[in-house]
Amino acid sequence: MAIVMISSRFQGGREELSQALARKTNLPVLSREDLIERARKKGIKIGRLEVSMIKTPVLSDKLAREKTLYLDFLTASLCEQARQGDFIYHGRAGHLLLPGVSHRLRVGLTVPKSVRINRTARALRMTPERAESYLLQLDEDIERWIHTIHRADGRNPSDFDAFFNLENMSLSNAAAILCSMAELPDFQPTPASLKAMENLSLSSHARLRLAVDERTADADLQVQANNGVLTVTYPPHQDQVPQYIPQVLADLEGCREIQCTMAETNILWVQERFEPDSDNFHQIIRLAQRWGAAVELLRLVPPGGQQDEISSLDEDFGRKECVVGYDGGVQDDDPETAQDDGGLRKTQERLVDLGRFGGRHAVCGGYEKILENVRGDSSYALVVIGNMFLSKAHSTRTRQTRELVLNIRDRLKAPLITADELKSRFLFGRNQAFTLAGFVALVALIYGLVFTFQEPILEFLSGPIHQKTKWLAPLVIFLFAPFVAYIWGKAAELTLKIINID
Repeated sequence: MAIVMISSRFQGGREELSQALARKTNLPVLSREDLIERARKKGIKIGRLEVSMIKTPVLSDKLAREKTLYLDFLTASLCEQARQGDFIYHGRAGHLLLPGVSHRLRVGLTVPKSVRINRTARALRMTPERAESYLLQLDEDIERWIHTIHRADGRNPSDFDAFFNLENMSLSNAAAILCSMAELPDFQPTPASLKAMENLSLSSHARLRLAVDERTADADLQVQANNGVLTVTYPPHQDQVPQYIPQVLADLEGCREIQCTMAETNILWVQERFEPDSDNFHQIIRLAQRWGAAVELLRLVPPGGQQDEISSLDEDFGRKECVVGYDGGVQDDDPETAQDDGGLRKTQERLVDLGRFGGRHAVCGGYEKILENVRGDSSYALVVIGNMFLSKAHSTRTRQTRELVLNIRDRLKAPLITADELKSRFLFGRNQAFTLAGFVALVALIYGLVFTFQEPILEFLSGPIHQKTKWLAPLVIFLFAPFVAYIWGKAAELTLKIINID
């Protein structure tokens, strides 16, 4: 059999299908509601996480860590259940859990709209019209939850192995089909699938320990497991953390070795507003993953902007460049009080998910404020200047960005480029492919001409022409050799980019 993961917004439908399948297979049933109750007992604030997601699309630092803790708890719990044998799980997005495990059958379920409305109206004692309105809002909230927690579209058909519409099919028949599918060879455990399950279990349990221990709870750690070896990567600015990691993970079941490594370097990304779905973000992430680097975010609030936009943004990082009135000590508890932070928190959350977060802070004022607050210890492998001075005219933006680049380069002594230059300098794309083809063709043409016309060339270098004008041949060689070296070097440089060698 396989692990059966049933997903549906209709809780009653997925519960009934799970029970019908359990009667045919004698497999135990585990529900999202069961795990939510266990998580609450462990102190994970699921309720606050759900309310926050409804009120605002951006999670605060504290809630972002709560989200990670929640996902690790789900994964660890499901892996523990899998150790006891196959089982049936049903929830909102169960098909997105246990990634990389092939012996799971991902099932989607939907029922006619009228059935949901009638059942909801009876259960909540409301009119069908109010029940329909309630369900529309509920579906929107659930979809927002799935998108925020799992970074996925809960309705994407490519994420399911089977999808059932119960409009013309009974639960019993759907369960019979699933019973047969679960016995197919495609969904049986393989050595690779079992290894993936073991790695998921070990890494999720390790992250849980690190997240609840006060010595490592605030650290931005990336945890990977492979054959019992845990690799914990931390950003350079948290170099005090590794001394506690072996202590926290001591006696962790299944862990044979712990390797603590610092992210190889830092990339500083300076921008006025951040957006994790932008081209700049994806290009920087590609480069960070290639270099094994952490990405540090630095936001500029231009002169005249509202300073309260970024109040309390940097309390967790020891930098309070923009401070407003006293907040009574209340932080992150009311999602409705969330301020526009220029996309910092949203981008941070995505970087944390990718294991590439290296810190973030903001400064108010002109570019001189940035120069006063960035670290000048040459710890950056690269500084990327993104979209700046957005309220200015194009010519003014260009001039001020150029001034910013020059000043930061002198201060940091680090390689510095603009976001527009990032792709051409470090990443290989379509334009680079055409350029490479041109340089290779030119090199081939030059060498082809040289070998084809050897006799005239030798005569030019040492024949009668050379005897009459001895200065001409050295001059031609002096100009020709660097030209060939340049185009050959550019071709080699672009070729190395293809294999991620800078």
